[in-house]
Amino acid sequence: MTLRLEGKRALVTGGGRGIGRAIALAYAREGARCVVTSRRLEDLEETAAEAPNGLVSAIRCDVSDSSSVRDMSDFVNNLFGGVDIVVNNAGIHAAGRFLDIEPETYSELYEVNVVGVVRVSQAFLPGMLERGRGSIVNIASTAGLFESPGQAPYNASKHGVVGLTRCMALELAAAGVTCNAICPGFVDTPMLDGFADLVGAESEELRSRLAQRTPMGRILDPSEIANLAVYLGSDESSGMTGQTMAISNGMRMS
Repeated sequence: MTLRLEGKRALVTGGGRGIGRAIALAYAREGARCVVTSRRLEDLEETAAEAPNGLVSAIRCDVSDSSSVRDMSDFVNNLFGGVDIVVNNAGIHAAGRFLDIEPETYSELYEVNVVGVVRVSQAFLPGMLERGRGSIVNIASTAGLFESPGQAPYNASKHGVVGLTRCMALELAAAGVTCNAICPGFVDTPMLDGFADLVGAESEELRSRLAQRTPMGRILDPSEIANLAVYLGSDESSGMTGQTMAISNGMRMS
């Protein structure tokens, strides 16, 4: 059996839980050596323990802290000698009525969700450009493609990721480096539990309500996002760049 990512080296931020963990494990199953990062080392160690053949390594990193990103990139470059795939998945969420959300909340989300993508990408792009190949996969959201009430900071930050993805793709295309964004809809992750707390709902009740809003009548499993991330990290997608792909059980079709 041919492993789709055999010989590739990958970094996945926010790899301790949810979508990031699913992507890291899918990459390892496809033969990639992978480093996962997040703020919580315990979650990362659980991801590494689940991976086949010890193909996942873990290091704590806060993408909103430039020195933390530098330390992480030094570790990864020493371990692997560079990476072929960067998955910018680390992200945080906030919700509430627009007039009730302080401007500082916007700054916090922007630092993690947008500037974090910039910091991590800039740390590894020089090596990709030198080798003339590489894949950057940004995890955005359908919230980056349309408007929704009660999520202004999150939507604004994910719109930023979508715009950043397109600009990066345009500048990097001639050098052989691709940059694409995955825009998931409702996914069964711990972030949904946090959202339930914010809106004062029970987690299962919220999941049921969100599922009813999709044509397929369900929410996504993180593995479904990981499947698309495998494709975008593989040579199969070498001609695709600057794309924002919604995966939302039919909730968003553009």
